[in-house]
Amino acid sequence: MKIDFKEFKEAYKTLGKIIHPTPLIYNEWLSKQYGCEIFLKLENMLPIGSFKMRGATNKISSLTAKEKKQGVLAVSAGNHAQGVAWAAARFGVKATIIMPEGSPLTKIRNTETLGAKVILAGASIEDSFAYAQELMKKTPMAFVHPYEDPKVIAGQGTVAFELLEQIPDMDYIFSSIGGGGLVSGMGQVLKGSKSKTKVIAGQATGCSAMVDSLNSGKIKQIDKAETFADGIRVKRVSPDMYKLLKEVVTSTHSVDDEKLAWAILQLMEKARVIAEGAGALPLALFDQLHKKDPKKFKNKKVVLVICGGNIDVNLLERIIDRGLIESNRKVRIAVPIADRPGLLHQLTGIIKNVGANVLQVVHDRDSVNTGISGTNVIFTLETKGKEHLEQLLKEMKKDFPQCQII
Repeated sequence: MKIDFKEFKEAYKTLGKIIHPTPLIYNEWLSKQYGCEIFLKLENMLPIGSFKMRGATNKISSLTAKEKKQGVLAVSAGNHAQGVAWAAARFGVKATIIMPEGSPLTKIRNTETLGAKVILAGASIEDSFAYAQELMKKTPMAFVHPYEDPKVIAGQGTVAFELLEQIPDMDYIFSSIGGGGLVSGMGQVLKGSKSKTKVIAGQATGCSAMVDSLNSGKIKQIDKAETFADGIRVKRVSPDMYKLLKEVVTSTHSVDDEKLAWAILQLMEKARVIAEGAGALPLALFDQLHKKDPKKFKNKKVVLVICGGNIDVNLLERIIDRGLIESNRKVRIAVPIADRPGLLHQLTGIIKNVGANVLQVVHDRDSVNTGISGTNVIFTLETKGKEHLEQLLKEMKKDFPQCQII
């Protein structure tokens, strides 16, 4: 797949009449923490809460009058569905979206609210794609692929045009990779604009087929996708996207889900930004690389592309909980003690003196590892962070040396 730079310029011109540029915000808290200038490109502020409407809008705007009359078809369980629905409504085009059975009710309703017809088909996104292919044989419609389409990629690339106007001297762009449309689009715009900005991208460790492929130099497919970041849960590596990404990315890395949860919490607390897993990945990845080589980023201008903010509210509490654990602000500590009066009081006294907060206490007398005259006390505690936790453990081990984090 080859995309002429003129396509990107035309997309920027087209979208400039329809979509307002998203904000680029300097974050003082993160900048001080890392010793560089951190900027957040807030794609989550778009009407559908994701960059996906850029590619969909550019694609649908390019259709002929006949194609628009026939309508458009897309397959998605998330942001692409809403992007296509929004763009189709904007141009008065009928949209049909195929979603896997079991897709979140919220996303189904949001897509329908935007005017699209939703059909639930198949147990997986692959099954939905197969259904869509059969449907198009019976009913001709223009297919809007989430990433394997020059018009879609050109639309996603307009993020980089905006950045070049907002911060032309940026040193790094961090972004997440799903199918590869956003990163390949931005990368080609930067390359065509002769920018020296480095593009660093990542995927969730549980679904890192593209990262593994780029790092090994050959395409690798995976059977399972295990991550809560549904926006980048893409198992299949497209050969075309692989080639495009290979030309423009500086480096690619994987980030585990615990780190993504931590990044979501950080963005909420330090930037007042709601990001989904894919949107929080750039911060998680930057933190990961900064810890390995902080000098590399010292005084540099770093842009984190917050690509989306459509997080499932039913998962949010669990994600925040994971984020607190990852940042050592919530911990479970097991303490084996003799089952006699006064020892629990002694334990809680140590916790009080160190300044930790008790969220829950459980007495486990029935464990096979607990003696008849003993008990295992399990505390769920709130601490101020890593140093505070280390201080707490140090004090507890003086009188209860067998205490441990579980």
